[in-house]
Amino acid sequence: MILFYFLILATTAFSQVGIGTTEPGAQLDIVASDKDSPSSIDGILIPRLKKFPAQNPGSAQHGMLIFLSENFNNSPSGFYYWHHRENIWKSIVDDAKAANFYKPNSTESPGNIVDNIFREGNIGIGTEEIESKLQIAINPDDSQDIKKGLEIDNNNSAETRNTYGIEIRNRSKTNAIKYGIKLNISGEGEGERYGLHLNTNKTTGSSDIFGIYNKVGRTEGANSNNYGILTEIGTSTGRGNIYGIYARAEGNSSSRVFAGYFAGRIGIGRTQAEEYIFPDSRGAENQILVSDNSGNLNWKHNHTRNFISTGSQTGTYTIGEEVYFLRINPNISSITFPDASSNKGRELVLIGKGSSTTPLNFVNGDKLDDMQDNSITSKSNGKILTIISIGTRWLLIDRSN
Repeated sequence: MILFYFLILATTAFSQVGIGTTEPGAQLDIVASDKDSPSSIDGILIPRLKKFPAQNPGSAQHGMLIFLSENFNNSPSGFYYWHHRENIWKSIVDDAKAANFYKPNSTESPGNIVDNIFREGNIGIGTEEIESKLQIAINPDDSQDIKKGLEIDNNNSAETRNTYGIEIRNRSKTNAIKYGIKLNISGEGEGERYGLHLNTNKTTGSSDIFGIYNKVGRTEGANSNNYGILTEIGTSTGRGNIYGIYARAEGNSSSRVFAGYFAGRIGIGRTQAEEYIFPDSRGAENQILVSDNSGNLNWKHNHTRNFISTGSQTGTYTIGEEVYFLRINPNISSITFPDASSNKGRELVLIGKGSSTTPLNFVNGDKLDDMQDNSITSKSNGKILTIISIGTRWLLIDRSN
């Protein structure tokens, strides 16, 4: 009896209890029988209940732990503790799962690294100024080994499915500008710059390969300018070699190789008023492209020559680039020839009307000679002169009535 009271007094006197140890490190310190080879009874059994108490605990039990051994109402089996401030039994598992990311279609936190996750809020990496669903910033004081804002490596092994590095769909309803991809490359630093750099490779098979495939959708009802590709480069003060588009194509002798191929009409010119338009069909054998007054190029046989008349003009008539046949009316006082050196090989046919004589003018010391080197300074109307430039002068090759 004396020993019993001694043990009670000893227990009361000491505030720390050790189980499996004589040197407890806390108010209650339980040590397994063997840390390396524990037995089946090394542990603590929390009070096991089939249901919550009918009467809620009080403030003195705030934090009290139980184990619900069976599902009870909407509470699954598991560990619970009494949260007096909220007046509720709270699941330890639910608290542990409370997180900033959830499993899809649940409010549970992902339990492992292979679970899918979702978040309704926006995410900023390297920035707190968040203006997008995912915003990434590499800051000046970040590690210089981090040089990519985002890298995607798709190594999917499937052989029967379409795969994508990135797929973007902009289905917004804005009436303002809408972008699929917008790139801004700054001018800081030196070295080459690429707005878009693509490497596309294919070594086997017969399916097509595209470096860029740009498909602009239906434009019916779009009362606007529509562009497949619009390229602008440089300014009026730009220096160096400047190319709007530079294309190089290589292939073997049996391949159809084109640096540029257009399935449709081609228009070239600084403005619509200056443009000329190529046809979208090929000409017949021996035909050449000839432009009309509207800038349209048409396939014509080479027997066509331009006919110009001096009309009602008076005074001196200067032969322009458009002249091949020139009908000279009597009210013209003289005819001025273009420079022979810049028109070498050019042929002119002068057709005089009436009975008077029209003087001929030349520039830069040029003259008109016949086949015997006799100079011709005027043209008798009613005659037809066929002349050609030999680079140093004009030469008469035919005279007829």
